Amino acid sequence: MEGLIGCSEVMVELHETVRRVASSQATVLICGPSGTGKEMVARAIHALSPMAERDLVTVDCTSIPANLMESELFGHERGAFTDAKSQKLGLLETAEGSTVFLDEIGLMPLELQAKLLHVLETHRFRRLGGNAEVGLNIRVLAATNEDLETAVKEGRFREDLYYRLNVLPIDLPALSDRGDDVILIADHYLREFAGLHGTGVRQLTDNTRALLRGYYWPGNVRELRNVIERAVLMTDGEFVRAEDLAIDRRSRRMAKPTPDGLMIQIGEEVFLTFPYQDLGLDQIERAVIEGVLRDTGGNVTKAATLLKVSRDTLRYRIGKHKIVV
Repeated sequence: MEGLIGCSEVMVELHETVRRVASSQATVLICGPSGTGKEMVARAIHALSPMAERDLVTVDCTSIPANLMESELFGHERGAFTDAKSQKLGLLETAEGSTVFLDEIGLMPLELQAKLLHVLETHRFRRLGGNAEVGLNIRVLAATNEDLETAVKEGRFREDLYYRLNVLPIDLPALSDRGDDVILIADHYLREFAGLHGTGVRQLTDNTRALLRGYYWPGNVRELRNVIERAVLMTDGEFVRAEDLAIDRRSRRMAKPTPDGLMIQIGEEVFLTFPYQDLGLDQIERAVIEGVLRDTGGNVTKAATLLKVSRDTLRYRIGKHKIVV
């Protein structure tokens, strides 16, 4: 499935979910951290759908000013406002017979959320300044990196729209939760950028692979893509070494190759070293939790803070690995 690279359990499940939802007309809400590939999932759903002959129409809610969003989405009639010299079709109307992808839907103003809900429920809308309703035959996919349930509780997002969008939910994992997918994706981008920039084929050394596995990738797949492109452009020879990866200074302190193995820094004082050998994700997770608990004297609350997870999540994982505190 183009763009959705990986053979981890979560990616196998994602591929199956995309295939299942593609043939329907139901709305899909794609959730996940920034850089995890939400737009790629939307494109994959559209490509497998009955509407694939028409182009996917993408609406980036982060790039349209709030005061212009209604006109951009729904269009306007001549004279609807001072500069409306002629009728303009909105993005929803131009997507007739196709799929609309609303990226970062959580940033849509509340007043427009009501209009979008009306479109989803009736398949009809009014242009700004118009009286007649216009019929629409579109499918809506939406994405967010925000917890919309929290936004609903805080009054920033309509509850009825949330449930209407969340008919078929898809949750994307962070890259750091996808195991060896990071190596498959890195190899894919090595080939892609070698061809794009006309450089020789590059390979990853064992130390580089260890660093890629150990790094926590706050920018997810988008960050990995940028790191690999720079490595292709800035290195000579056949191999990309660990020190060739352009990971920022703070991140280098958190994952650094050493003669004894890959050193991971957690917080300011906790350092863990893993040997350069194949380790399962469960083995790594257990070792990290045990190491942090050891360095915090068994203080679960402090350990959870260092690991950037909730106390309940850490307690669940402690129980999962049968770690004695």
